[in-house]
Amino acid sequence: MTGNEIRKRFLEHFASREHKVLPSAPLVPKDDPSTLFISAGMQPLQPYYLGLSDPPAPRLASAQKCLRTGDIDEVGRTDRHNTFFEMLGNFTPTGAYFKETAIPLAWELVTGGFQMPVERLRVTIHPSDDQALDIWVQTGVARDRVTRLGDNWWGLGRGPCGPDSEIWWDRGKDVGCGRDDCVPDHCERFTEFWNLVFPQYDQRGDLSGPPSTAEAIHRGIADGALVPLARPAIDTGMGLERISYILQGKTNLFETDLFEPLLELIRDQSQKPTTLSERIIADHIRAATFVIADGVLPSNEGRGYVLRRLIRRAAIHARRIGLNRPLTDVVIKVGAVMHDAYPDVQRRMPQIQSAVSDEIGRFSRTLEQGIDQFERVVAKNPKRIPGDEAFKLHDTFGFQLELTRELADERGIEVDDEGFKTAMAAQRERSRGAIKQMWTSVENLPRSEFTGYRELSTDSKIAALRKDGKPVESATEGDAVEVFVERSPFYAESGGQIGDTGTIATASGRVRVEDTQKPADRVIAHLGTVVTGEIRVGDTASAAVDSARRSEIARHHSATHLLHKALRETLGDQVVQKGSWVGPDHTTFDIPLSRPMTREEISNVNRRVMEKVREALPFQEEIKPYREAVAQGAMHLFEEKYGDTVRVVCFGDWTCELCGGTHVKNSADVGTALILSESSIGSGLRRIDMVVGTAADELVRRDRDLLTELARSFNVSPDQLPSRIEAVRGQLKEAERERERLRRDRIGGDGLSVKHGRVDYVTETVDASNVDELKAYADRFLERMKSGIVTVTAGDKFVIKVSKDLTGQYDANRLKDLFGKGGGPAHLVTGTLTVPAHEAFQRLADILK
Repeated sequence: MTGNEIRKRFLEHFASREHKVLPSAPLVPKDDPSTLFISAGMQPLQPYYLGLSDPPAPRLASAQKCLRTGDIDEVGRTDRHNTFFEMLGNFTPTGAYFKETAIPLAWELVTGGFQMPVERLRVTIHPSDDQALDIWVQTGVARDRVTRLGDNWWGLGRGPCGPDSEIWWDRGKDVGCGRDDCVPDHCERFTEFWNLVFPQYDQRGDLSGPPSTAEAIHRGIADGALVPLARPAIDTGMGLERISYILQGKTNLFETDLFEPLLELIRDQSQKPTTLSERIIADHIRAATFVIADGVLPSNEGRGYVLRRLIRRAAIHARRIGLNRPLTDVVIKVGAVMHDAYPDVQRRMPQIQSAVSDEIGRFSRTLEQGIDQFERVVAKNPKRIPGDEAFKLHDTFGFQLELTRELADERGIEVDDEGFKTAMAAQRERSRGAIKQMWTSVENLPRSEFTGYRELSTDSKIAALRKDGKPVESATEGDAVEVFVERSPFYAESGGQIGDTGTIATASGRVRVEDTQKPADRVIAHLGTVVTGEIRVGDTASAAVDSARRSEIARHHSATHLLHKALRETLGDQVVQKGSWVGPDHTTFDIPLSRPMTREEISNVNRRVMEKVREALPFQEEIKPYREAVAQGAMHLFEEKYGDTVRVVCFGDWTCELCGGTHVKNSADVGTALILSESSIGSGLRRIDMVVGTAADELVRRDRDLLTELARSFNVSPDQLPSRIEAVRGQLKEAERERERLRRDRIGGDGLSVKHGRVDYVTETVDASNVDELKAYADRFLERMKSGIVTVTAGDKFVIKVSKDLTGQYDANRLKDLFGKGGGPAHLVTGTLTVPAHEAFQRLADILK
């Protein structure tokens, strides 16, 4: 069956059994900013399970579009990872039926509708779920084909939880360990393709781990930790791509008819195709097509950033394999393959093609220049790219750090991330210094009335314009300018608070303000770019601050005042502010302290800040003589120069400071406040990094999503993750030790096939997970040969090693061109294949005949 036929048969199976088939919800979650994309079939149905709304029918089924961004980096490297996929499922949010019906319905579809041979199917259940075992046996599954697995428990901490049951496909004894007694979840022999989840308890108390036995379930019920649900529900999930490759007799999802037409197009139109690049292009363009169809466009944040990364990553690999056709041709092929189920994609094809084409056009110039420079950097730094070089790629060539890191990872090269951050910070300081140095030589800059304490939009007039450091009368589209207006709501950077952004618009043009600086007292310089039309000195203008950004900055600035007071209460009055940086997404606060703060101190400070947030302390401001303000106890910085009159900012009667920044109207407006870190920035100085408001809420949601996803993947509650991870780490260490032992045995070279030509040589594809293992193979093989040439490959990596007596005649760097790209000394070269390994081996054999 084709993928479309499998999807259709699944939905028809449940429709004929009184299920209402729901259309797929959009990839973008409705009214849920905490999640970028729908990632599970049940996700759009959560309001029904939570009782927030009534489902359209008691029995539901769907084929839901999903996107998992966490798998982007794994695509192409494995046979089972992809980003966009469809999840087939049947659901009973209100308990229309339970195991007694869900299990026979699933088995009937698998063995009847899909005609999968019973002897190649296995079932797993939770060790405590005797009820599911009895139902499986009554349904026709042999008892010895049901395996109890401790991982078959679904639960995310407090709330609905329960056992689950999985159906597995036996790929055959020749796959995996080869043991007669092999069972699901032991090795690669068995593939799980359908998970039936049985939420039947409400977890209200703490459990030490997923209940492992019926006795543990009864104990949990007895002590109130587990409360049986009045209406147990059903939630099942089967990935269309996975069941397709099983039913179509393939070995991985990329061989299915859902992907193969895309791969065939890419392969046929490429000059040097590789499996890795083919898969990445097919997967990413497929995902991008559906994301754009659901209304997302490339941007620098959120969903748009994920889309931008997908398109640009596909463009990189298209260049790498010399794709002769535009990626929009792959978009068209996606629409054709998926047309039966998603005709709306075909209808929106012009918009989708345009979005992809525009993004690639923007990226192409960056890519060409950046990759050439990247190659030069790698030639000089084959093991680790210095931070300043990575920053130069970013600053001069527009190459994002993420892109540099990805290209480096493919070659096994490290990138100095910390060095990059240091170079970025230094560049910002140089830029600011250059602007201020330029301003010091300028006299008579126009003064502005600041209106930003009481309003965010002001009618004004353009008093002066500067371009390239010189006064001008007008500026046109594309010009970088400094704008000075008579009245401005824009806060200029000072006191640690960064400058506002926004727009200045006239009847004939508009400026995007990207920063606001203060060259001199009462001078407000709006730095930006003319984005449309023309602006002229003397024009009437409307100056408007980015209100959402200003609100977040105000929250962070007010939070620093609460933090300052809480620090002094916890650590003593000798702790005074030594510097700060206040932005829209976080704030830093520097204090004099010769030791790290303890975890308890940090917790106390954070708790104290949140207490004052919840107390909703009113904001008050007053202009006073400096001496009077200090005498009344307002906090001030001794290093700071103040005028005769100062602005005193208070929150209730708890904290008062001299401050010219912008603030919230009430401490409650700060919202969630989280101290992220406390670290040393020099002798006797510590820096606290904190986020508040929307940034903190996003962090909590993101961390919670990550924690929930991790817990779900381990089938435990979030509070049980540490012990579960520790157990898995132990298992991994043991597995690694065993693997290392087996690897040493393999690398021993027994049965090594040495070929004879002008010199002896070896051509072997081996089981190695990294370049170091490949080198180990080459070393051992050459030890056996004494003299000759060894070439070994694994995945898309290769190693060429030449014995010292032959390097004058056969330099490994010249032989490298037979295999792909790489480098190294004359006797040892490592690199990435650009041709299939068997083709490279044949080229070598032809040379050495």
